[in-house]
Amino acid sequence: MNQQSTIIHNESATRTAQRQPPSGLRSTDSGRHRVWGGLAMALLVAVGTVVSFLPRPSPHFPATSIQPQRMLINGATQVDGQMIAAGELGHLFFSVDACKSWQDATVEPQRGSTLTRVFFVNPLLGFAVGHDNWILRTEDGGKTWQEANFMGETSEVLLDIWGHAKGPLFAVGSFGRFLTSTDQGKSWAPHDTGLGDRHLYALSGAGETHLMLVGESGLVARSSDQGATWTRLPEFYKGSFFGLIALSPDTWLVYGMRGKVYRTQDFGLTWKELDSGTTAALYGGTLTREGNVVLVGEGGVVTVSEDHGQTFRRTHAGGGQSLSSVSEASDGKLIFVGPAGITQQAQQPEPRKAVE
Repeated sequence: MNQQSTIIHNESATRTAQRQPPSGLRSTDSGRHRVWGGLAMALLVAVGTVVSFLPRPSPHFPATSIQPQRMLINGATQVDGQMIAAGELGHLFFSVDACKSWQDATVEPQRGSTLTRVFFVNPLLGFAVGHDNWILRTEDGGKTWQEANFMGETSEVLLDIWGHAKGPLFAVGSFGRFLTSTDQGKSWAPHDTGLGDRHLYALSGAGETHLMLVGESGLVARSSDQGATWTRLPEFYKGSFFGLIALSPDTWLVYGMRGKVYRTQDFGLTWKELDSGTTAALYGGTLTREGNVVLVGEGGVVTVSEDHGQTFRRTHAGGGQSLSSVSEASDGKLIFVGPAGITQQAQQPEPRKAVE
């Protein structure tokens, strides 16, 4: 019995010894594995290092494009067959194909301040104004712009600009800011109008000497000496006026809050209130080549006069994005601008039919 047990035990030990190699052989194989693993890792690192320094093509990204149809545009004007638009982040755009496509103009230096208005005195010489008393000047019709004035520390806004190519130029804005230039807009200096510190929203002129400006809280002022002196007119409305249109040296329209529109035929001595067809605020307007007056404003409202600003009819009731300005393109279509960018009207409003 004891002998049999001993035999079974020895056979089990023999089978165990056959399954496991000697301890010396196990150590040698493990060392070889570690050596080969280290060599493989070193090779991978070396290959990765070499590959990282090899020349390879840059990844393809689409060219960045600024689309004025999708950004805030405050002002636009048509000059010599092309449209110029000014908007946020210091961008100025021009279109030479009736607003089908737009190109970003060169602005030097690019301050990034929002632009509010653009104005040309002839097909080549133009100006744009905006926040931080920024004034830009172009001599090539709007393709390149250079800085003529900037006062970033003031945080004031210039809201409009007007003038003659050979005569004085004027820029107006917040808190009564009034700047003048007598060297074709190359340099600018402040001018005391005596009108106080109310915001000045718009300025325009007619003829050689007559100018008028409008502003906050019913402010209307006129000048008959090329802007050297200004006379504040008696208030006939307490709300702010945001724009004005000169129909002749004596005939003017002013418009603003609550759809208010007033007309004068004696250079501001007397005024007549008109029915604009809306109670929405009116922010911008234009006089078309056919003599129609188009006013736009809050909620996208559009109202039109086809009788030289004597009567108006609303052509769009609003209910959408507000419009800050309107201009006529070279093909006669109206171009609307505002917080939603640039939109284009298919055609001019149809004239009213006479009642038979």
